Amino acid sequence: MAELTRRDRAMGAIVGLYVGDALGLGPHWYYDLVQLRADFGEWISDYAPPKPGRYHDGCQAGDVSQTGQVSQLLLASLADTDEYDESDFTGRLDNFLDSLDGTPNGGRYTDIAMREVWTAQHEGADWSGAASMADTGEAAIRAVMLAARYADKPRDLAQHALSNIRLTHGEPFIQAQSLAFALAVCRLIRGKTLADSGKSLMGWAQHDVDRALIDVFLQPGLVHAAAINPSIIVEPPHAIAQIYGLACQLGFLLPAAYWLASRYENDFETAVLTAVNGGGNNMARACMTGALSGALVGLAGIPERFVDGLRDRDEILANAEKVASRLS
Repeated sequence: MAELTRRDRAMGAIVGLYVGDALGLGPHWYYDLVQLRADFGEWISDYAPPKPGRYHDGCQAGDVSQTGQVSQLLLASLADTDEYDESDFTGRLDNFLDSLDGTPNGGRYTDIAMREVWTAQHEGADWSGAASMADTGEAAIRAVMLAARYADKPRDLAQHALSNIRLTHGEPFIQAQSLAFALAVCRLIRGKTLADSGKSLMGWAQHDVDRALIDVFLQPGLVHAAAINPSIIVEPPHAIAQIYGLACQLGFLLPAAYWLASRYENDFETAVLTAVNGGGNNMARACMTGALSGALVGLAGIPERFVDGLRDRDEILANAEKVASRLS
């Protein structure tokens, strides 16, 4: 098999993100794992629609979530403009927000962060003051698009990603963790692993974050080391979600994603499905795992059934190819 290029890995990160998002959408937010198994069987292995009356009701198997839709706005903006043009992206996001009503069920399920952004916008705030203080992962997920575009220029990536993150998330620790994730994806696209990654991630980000928060850039490498340590056993593996926490906080989700992508370094399917089968906010966990694992294995390493099953497959692939085309 030919050595993967950065372009291959960038395509894998983008498509892997949407695969994880869509796989998690149907069985999203089950904190009762017995009920999760009752509704979806002992092992979720493919796309499934949500059960009637639950989150994302009305979506179909292979749909992405609203977080995925907003990420697609950024992907399309990058594909059309060839650079990060914040005004172009926010213009697209303004139009999208106009289609919502500020309630959870105004479109595909609207999470707390986007509801607070919607409220701030409708109260007259501009994009410099609309960010939510939610501790969730939507901005981190969106930043994968920038990691794919600027993988050859990680310091530019750090600046653009942090600016984009700050549009919707105002809590400094969440901003730093989101940036660390984007830079971790970048490192994988560049053909490295997360082993001993702290120094490079810190170097890329050092001018853009508060020095008091710089230790968050050590997390990917530390979790990677634990995941590949044969003396540290998590059994069953999907229990890693319970160890780090099932809830929506980015601080719960990210280490589980780092662990899964590192534990199953060459196995996209097992990494992402283990994220999904862990329950809780499995959609965000699988989304982040998919981006990391996709960057490791490239587009060709993602099972065809997952790519073909995405309902927005053609648009995602076309825009991902444009965004990744600058990479060698």
